[in-house]
Amino acid sequence: MSGTSTPELRQPQSQKVTSRIAQLAPSQPFYTFEVFPPKTDAGLANLVDRVDRMSALDPTWMHVTWGAGGSTQERSLELSGAIQGMGLETCLHLTCTNLEEGVLERTLQRAKDLGVVNLLALRGDPPRGEEYWTASSDEFQHAIDLVRYIRKEYGNEFCIGVAGYPEGHADSADKLADIEHLYEKQEAGADFVVTQLFYDVEVFKKWYKACRDRGITIPILPGIMPIQNYLSFRRMTNLCGTHIPEDILSDLERIQHDDAAVKDYGVQLAVKMMRALFEHGIRGYHLCTLNLEKSVTRVLELLEWVAPGATRTRSAVQKALAANGAPLPKVVNSLRPAPAASPSVAGADIARKDSPASWDEFPNGRFGDARSPAYGEMDGYGVSLKLPPGEAIRLWGEPTTLADISRVFSSYLRGSIQSNPWSEEPLRAETAAISSRLLEMNDERHWWTVGSQPAVDGAPSADAVHGFGPKGGYVYQKAFVEFFLTADELDELERRSVADERARIDAGEGDDGLVKWFAGNMRGEFRSNLGKGDVNAVTWGVFGGKEIVTTTLIEEMSFRAWCEEAFALWKEWSLLYAAASPARGFIRSIAESRWLVSVVHHDYKDQDGLWRWLLSLKTSTTEQA
Repeated sequence: MSGTSTPELRQPQSQKVTSRIAQLAPSQPFYTFEVFPPKTDAGLANLVDRVDRMSALDPTWMHVTWGAGGSTQERSLELSGAIQGMGLETCLHLTCTNLEEGVLERTLQRAKDLGVVNLLALRGDPPRGEEYWTASSDEFQHAIDLVRYIRKEYGNEFCIGVAGYPEGHADSADKLADIEHLYEKQEAGADFVVTQLFYDVEVFKKWYKACRDRGITIPILPGIMPIQNYLSFRRMTNLCGTHIPEDILSDLERIQHDDAAVKDYGVQLAVKMMRALFEHGIRGYHLCTLNLEKSVTRVLELLEWVAPGATRTRSAVQKALAANGAPLPKVVNSLRPAPAASPSVAGADIARKDSPASWDEFPNGRFGDARSPAYGEMDGYGVSLKLPPGEAIRLWGEPTTLADISRVFSSYLRGSIQSNPWSEEPLRAETAAISSRLLEMNDERHWWTVGSQPAVDGAPSADAVHGFGPKGGYVYQKAFVEFFLTADELDELERRSVADERARIDAGEGDDGLVKWFAGNMRGEFRSNLGKGDVNAVTWGVFGGKEIVTTTLIEEMSFRAWCEEAFALWKEWSLLYAAASPARGFIRSIAESRWLVSVVHHDYKDQDGLWRWLLSLKTSTTEQA
């Protein structure tokens, strides 16, 4: 991704976003786009191309998020620099808690070097306790501390935004106190406000008036997130504690299995909210894109704030080059690959068009298309447990044996607890078909499952359990499961898959085995029985008048990204407990000794094939529960 010798854009003159706002007519609407660094190199490179197209929508500036504790530090800075180099003013998000010593100072200096002069100062996730706190001092407890630090050390070199909470901060029961804290941020040097997302316009209006009445005079941009799909919407709003009006919940529950209908509803709802806010005198909006371009484009087109087809017009890169009098290079920056080097997935063309436009038609699951800029954690804030520490310990206890860990997974499968460290959402209904098999894996074998699906042979696309996409189609799935196992057990799995493949070939039943798998561990070691570039296509839909749509591909790039995250969650879980505690040491030892494996059975007509195959394997006898 780096090291290219192709010409670079001349760095445009950086401008504070408050100056950009001041240049606009008082009645002119304006909007910003928020993106997050994707997990994969291909996704990051392709996001640069996507931002280039989206620049034709004329956002007043762009936002780039920052992972908790600086977990996306390098990618956030790299992406910010690339976008700034396009001629788009960029605002880098920055959190101050859980940072290692020196990260903040290095980040601010690097931002300056990249021409990024706009920051959104956030507190970030609160520390879990003394053992988890890794900052160089206790100087930064709240976002206002970060604002004061930047003003003290850098004067007015940066334009600083802060967060506002129309529904109240999650850690505060007093909305008036929240507004007072926002006023104090303004007095400390904050220049503008971006709010938490919301879906109740009346709540925002009342909060906005209260802010103005208190004397908060800096620009306030409401956070608007067009709904992309039902599950990601519920996940995001649950994480943020967002109130959803009953009529919206009711509407979405009726169409939750029709992805196209949900996406269209999200566009119409965003348009309705923004029109109501514009009539109330709000001129600026912060649009959370989730790295997707179609919904925000449609929103702006329906509002008639951009012309239809605007993203097909001249891009920001071309405009910036024209302004600089420079020719258009084949490669604009080190993040963007030359067209000939565009990544492709072998065999994918039989299931879908290998085209950026098709990446986001349907939701990307954890194993969606790793080339998509939207691949990865949909909130873009990195790995975390998504639960307050006290609640997590109450649900999961203090495990010191294999049986203790198995109880966490099995309780989640039985529905007696609603989350585990790898999933903050209740199980999907389709898991009921394989729950007895999953319980056998977790309870009896200590194979801890973190993802699975049953085989499906032509369920109607409107089916309440398995369906997706427009009505009148059919959905197919191959059974797969992801779970943690020992190195010895992985050796046995590999031996058995090789033997089965040979047996099938010898019997003339095919040129390949039915079971394919990827495996990795926390040290970055990787094993698989797939060939280089091979993929596991595990979910697809057939619809009238359309090509076959493959919504879930499991391939090496996406598996490696998920594997890294999965093992990081073991560490996050361990950090709930004191450094010298048995629970922390035991969880760390488990993470160091286990492998994550993703196993697919390619006969989707054999409903029990995967489970029968796995549960016939020999298990490790060296560990004690």
